[in-house]
Amino acid sequence: MTETQEAQAQEQETERAAAPEVEPGRVALWVLGAAAALSLGGVVFSLYQLTGMADGLDDTGVMLLANSLFSPIIVTAFAGAVAGVVVPRLVKGPKRALTVLGSLVVGLIAAATGYASFAPDASIALVLALVLLGSGVIGGLFALPRRSVTVAAGLSATLLLLVSMFARGLFESATSVSLFSDPLDQYGALGQILPFVAGLACGICAFLYLRQKKAGVKLLGHLVAGATPGAIWMVSTIIAQIGVEVLLNVGLDEVAPLDEAFLSLSFQWQYNGSMTAMFAGAFCAVLAFGLLLPKAPKAKAAKRS
Repeated sequence: MTETQEAQAQEQETERAAAPEVEPGRVALWVLGAAAALSLGGVVFSLYQLTGMADGLDDTGVMLLANSLFSPIIVTAFAGAVAGVVVPRLVKGPKRALTVLGSLVVGLIAAATGYASFAPDASIALVLALVLLGSGVIGGLFALPRRSVTVAAGLSATLLLLVSMFARGLFESATSVSLFSDPLDQYGALGQILPFVAGLACGICAFLYLRQKKAGVKLLGHLVAGATPGAIWMVSTIIAQIGVEVLLNVGLDEVAPLDEAFLSLSFQWQYNGSMTAMFAGAFCAVLAFGLLLPKAPKAKAAKRS
């Protein structure tokens, strides 16, 4: 390395050390926090409205709860990650410790709410509470990367993914009234395409957020932000599969073969969808980084020996 190159390298290191780290904006944190709180409260309430019974769950109620368990899990994981970003901005102290504390508080709130909603069935309520507690804490792990602006970009994209899932649920409920109909066939095709399209949209969302913040995030940061929604989806699916197995063992003596087949197909779709969304999101964010961001001009002096 020549003296000119050494001087340039030292100058770049000095500029990086002097430049303050870009943090997520207050508006983004408010939006993420409000979305996490509303979605978490709404999904637990809707779960109780769908399956809750004053005298406890019967076999049909247990199966409904098992089939609906994924939604509160992914929302709780998202809320735990959001709390892991927001709490260090509100409270002074060690960032990593506050991140874990925020996600733990969200997990405890979700667990307490879930337990209270299904308290007549103590064993089922306990399983649900532990699953939601674990979801919140594991979701907080996605907030541990050092650059919080990258985490905020990934969570903004995850919010977009949750909105697309909500829209898919509305579409499903609207078309499920007539089985074997053309709308159902179209929905089947849509169900295969949706994860890829949602992943592309998440990758674009993460890239646009990082570009708007001008955070100087490199290729790896864009890849992480674009892949975060699919990663949260995949982790939530793993938790849901474990939770459903425990829930059925506790709540039912025997599971019908048709119900087992339906759950197996559902989890297979969730795994395939999460991997597709994760790949599409990461690919789109990295591609946008390579094609759309201006490159720093090379110094002519660096070519001299």
